[in-house]
Amino acid sequence: MKRPLEPGLLRLFRYFSLIGLLYFSARWVYDDVSVTRTAVIAFQSVYYVIIHGFLFLSLSFSWLERKLKDKYFPLILIGYTLAMVGGSWLYLLEPNRGITHFISQSYSLVPILIVPVVFIAWQYDYRSVLLYTIVTNLSDFIITFLIIGHVTLESVPLLTLPVVRAFAFALVGFIVDQLNEKQREQKHKLVLANMQLGQYANTLESLATSRERNRLARELHDTLAHTLSGISVNLEALKTMVPDDQTEVTAMLDNSLTASRRGLDGTRRALNDLRAQPLEDLGLELALQTLVESLVERHEMLSEIHISNLVQILPPNIEQAFYRIAQESLENISMHASANRIFFSLQEEEGIVRMEIRDNGVGFNPLDDPGPGHYGLRGMQERATSIGADLEVTSQPVTGTIVRLSWERYI
Repeated sequence: MKRPLEPGLLRLFRYFSLIGLLYFSARWVYDDVSVTRTAVIAFQSVYYVIIHGFLFLSLSFSWLERKLKDKYFPLILIGYTLAMVGGSWLYLLEPNRGITHFISQSYSLVPILIVPVVFIAWQYDYRSVLLYTIVTNLSDFIITFLIIGHVTLESVPLLTLPVVRAFAFALVGFIVDQLNEKQREQKHKLVLANMQLGQYANTLESLATSRERNRLARELHDTLAHTLSGISVNLEALKTMVPDDQTEVTAMLDNSLTASRRGLDGTRRALNDLRAQPLEDLGLELALQTLVESLVERHEMLSEIHISNLVQILPPNIEQAFYRIAQESLENISMHASANRIFFSLQEEEGIVRMEIRDNGVGFNPLDDPGPGHYGLRGMQERATSIGADLEVTSQPVTGTIVRLSWERYI
């Protein structure tokens, strides 16, 4: 019952209380002029008018809602339900009570009693609907039994009437509850979709920024860095051509050479700062694609690249391991494989992320000692072990090498 009130629920309940007030006031006036009533029946009619008048007042004062807070709506519902049940029990005080009159009176309350079923199903859950249904209809079942006095074959149909009404209440509550659950589910999906759109927008913005930074880095590299590098080379050449006795010229050349080298170092530092960090700015999929395409372009290799978007973003340490293992594998191909064709794939299926790198190079025997200073395969295996992934390296001389890495999500 700590769920926030559905929008508009209190307003509708207030309208219902006003309609109930008018309904029972009309019944009171109509019964007064058309039916001979006892004191009990007259009081019962006034009782229902008072109940709905009090309900309307309770729902009209905002200070009461502020004072009771989360308890406000459930207390009103409970009080109204008990009050309506109590109104039915007043009929037992009637000395000339009859079952036909009671059933007629009971079913005249159905349009009023079924409305709280809708409100309860809308705000709470189906268990609350069943509780309300049991309280209201069990009360009528007991009153019917007390009026009849004993159970016979003739009285059984009368006792089943409250059961039928209870079934109707439960059915209406179930339908409203299911519709409301669907609505809440759709709202939740809409919120998630909005969050994902926001994430996608941030990703696109970061990607656009990253591309612009890379473009600026290329421009600086191709213009300013090359120009400063050329100036430094020319100054070095001029320095060798100046006679030893021209100390002033030599000093000026040294100062200019120092300034150009400082400018070149500063440009290179700026280029390093501008260039996007692959995983942070591009994401794993684009970073790996860039890595493979760079190798293919440098060595003029044929390639087959299959990279699918992952279902969810991987944790940073997992992304780092995949990227570094791919980087080491591609570096080995570049330096040792003498390959002219490469196959690369990154896929996710049923929560398992798989990466495969295959070349048609000279291959090697994985059992051979790589010798001192060669730790590539060992480092790849250690990275895979650190994230709980499986790394398989298959190779034979002349047949190329296959590197497979698989990691399973634990949700």
